[in-house]
Amino acid sequence: MTNWIDILVLALDLSSVILLITLIALINIGLKWLPSRNKMTFFLLLFLAFKLVAFSFFILSINIAFRLYVILLPSILLIGPLMTGFTQATLLMQRAALLDRKSLLIFLIGLIIIAPYLIYPHAVTQLPAEEQPLLLSMGVKVFVLLFVVTSSVHFIRMIYKFSCGSLYAVGYEENTYQWLKGVWFSMTLLWLLLLLNVISGVIEIPWGKISLSSEKVDMVSSLVDIIVLFSLTIVTALYCKKPPEKTVTQLCDISEKYEKSALSEAQAQEILSLVDQVMAQEKLFLDSELNIEKLASVINTPMQYLSQAINQYRSINFYELIANYRIEYAKVLLTEEPKKSVMTVAMDSGFNAKSTFNQAFKKLTGVTPTQFKKH
Repeated sequence: MTNWIDILVLALDLSSVILLITLIALINIGLKWLPSRNKMTFFLLLFLAFKLVAFSFFILSINIAFRLYVILLPSILLIGPLMTGFTQATLLMQRAALLDRKSLLIFLIGLIIIAPYLIYPHAVTQLPAEEQPLLLSMGVKVFVLLFVVTSSVHFIRMIYKFSCGSLYAVGYEENTYQWLKGVWFSMTLLWLLLLLNVISGVIEIPWGKISLSSEKVDMVSSLVDIIVLFSLTIVTALYCKKPPEKTVTQLCDISEKYEKSALSEAQAQEILSLVDQVMAQEKLFLDSELNIEKLASVINTPMQYLSQAINQYRSINFYELIANYRIEYAKVLLTEEPKKSVMTVAMDSGFNAKSTFNQAFKKLTGVTPTQFKKH
């Protein structure tokens, strides 16, 4: 029975490798306009590397394969920062460095903690924890604790933000936001599987008490793994078939020029003041077809500078900026004209759909339009 389970796990892992390669290709070909694709690609490459190292145990000597695994292991500390950075860059439609100094520091700390496993012979590292040198037994526990804490901070915080709607991509394409949620759901499942595997490496989990063997747990883990990757591949393929709006790709193209931009903070603040002025006087936000190109033309400012000013000095994207004006206007309508329906207020405020209006309103005020009217 065990042999059949081992063969099945091996087949599932091989299929996962194929899906990971397909997914990486899809993101870099079908979503090459997406400014944050480098972070997601690197995230998936880490999983692919672990899969390939697992296969190396069948090809190389145990000692060499184990050394490769130890060298790669600290990279799991980058998973949380990569997913947070990917989400923020996607919502802002702005390019960002692959890793920041804080993430690299955590990686180096993890590498130092786990380094003794590269020094001691493989046979010593496989001894029971109580028989291992203190440097090994304590090091792996500290490393696991570091991974659990740092990755949980990122994943739990972002999951909470998604659940309460605070990451709703106000105003921009609904399918982009839904794809982003799908990515996070999938990556969270992969993270939980990784968390289980890492923790079980230092804490003996009594699977026998629930009639499970470690081989069956590995099989279930591999099965969930491939289901998640297959679902994400299909969702991403469908998303790639839907071309993004011209405005979205413009924002992504503009973000590439930020690093070379000569825009100063004083100039950015002047641009934002002009935006506030024309919005107050001409109420351009009521135009449901308003985009960054139109607004840049009205205030006679290059789109690159307008997008950069909004992203860097308001910490929101263009869509959220316009949504802020619309929601403030909607609050006035709901207060001064309570007989108007929520649908009418949504349309009068520049929104194209009631659902988008409700989600944007709740994100920015904490309550729904109906709840706001009652108060």
